Amino acid sequence: MKLSDLLREIGRPIAYHPGLAPKLGGVNAAVLFGQLFYWQARTQNPLGVFKTADELQEETGLSYEEQRNARKALRTRGVLVETNKRLEHKLYFRIDEDALEALLSGDAPKREKSISRNGESPFRETGKVQPADEAITTPPTRETLDRGEGKDHVVIQTKTTAETTSKTTAAAAPAKPPVDNFAAAAACDSKSESNPERELTDLLIALEAGRGKNLTIDRSKDRTHVLTWVGKDVSAEHLREAHRRAAARRDEDGDERPTYPAFVSPFITEVMAPAAVPASTVAAPVGEWFKSPEGVDAKGKELGQRERKPDEDWRYYRVLVVRAAKDRKAAEHVLNDAQRFNSVDLYQFARRMFGDALMPVDDYAS
Repeated sequence: MKLSDLLREIGRPIAYHPGLAPKLGGVNAAVLFGQLFYWQARTQNPLGVFKTADELQEETGLSYEEQRNARKALRTRGVLVETNKRLEHKLYFRIDEDALEALLSGDAPKREKSISRNGESPFRETGKVQPADEAITTPPTRETLDRGEGKDHVVIQTKTTAETTSKTTAAAAPAKPPVDNFAAAAACDSKSESNPERELTDLLIALEAGRGKNLTIDRSKDRTHVLTWVGKDVSAEHLREAHRRAAARRDEDGDERPTYPAFVSPFITEVMAPAAVPASTVAAPVGEWFKSPEGVDAKGKELGQRERKPDEDWRYYRVLVVRAAKDRKAAEHVLNDAQRFNSVDLYQFARRMFGDALMPVDDYAS
């Protein structure tokens, strides 16, 4: 294959301003800024542009962690304003052009608080971060727009180099960021806050070490499973019990390999399955319960799920009930329904919630 053909397959290049990197906190921050600034000029929404982590990674090549650090650097300098619409499961980005001008002119920019819901602060009066809803941020229906001609330095959409975020001085210490709805297990920006993904990963490695096994986590393959556990609110006790069952299965099979996350996941589902309810005490929903809001509500009550909130879309609530019911037929219907109505956000949310146990056998994660 010719080099020119290879470059065309890699994707279109994006432009960024190298001179902004020292001002904004590094190359990654400058690249993310350039992309958000480009899209902001193409939306009439006063909140700015809505982009998911997956979309930004596809457009810029920045991984989720690189995006998170770049966003933090931009927020610290007051250039980026994030608005978290929790009920819509969307996070909007807006470039504060006044703050940008002040930053470039040498004046200290006045930071604008990121907001959530209907313009309210995303923090409670106690100053603690509000916990994220069980629903996960999901992408919008994609639109195809022509990219503008880049007149500045060009970066090919491959892996970008990791940036070093600048240290914030005590006088300009940033407020805590708003709730990050990019993923079910969004990592906290502060080392003092818990990181469920890392805690579960470290625990599994430690449990395997107790068996005399050296478990190496492959982030390209194993992270999806761990993030699914976080989305299911898997606790340390859940993982310990699931690991015990997984290790017992390895021993029964005479398999000397460690219990990798993919092998442990089905046992996680077993451990977290709700206790069976006697058939005599609960009337089964009539017909295919997953096809109507009433059937979904009844099934949720049967399984001991929380009630659907008044402003909650029943289709998203249905995903949680299907997961609790472990109903593969219902899961397949949900996925087909989302595809039929071109609801990409609902489809990806369902995939994350169902995990491997409920996905069709011929399904492959993209």
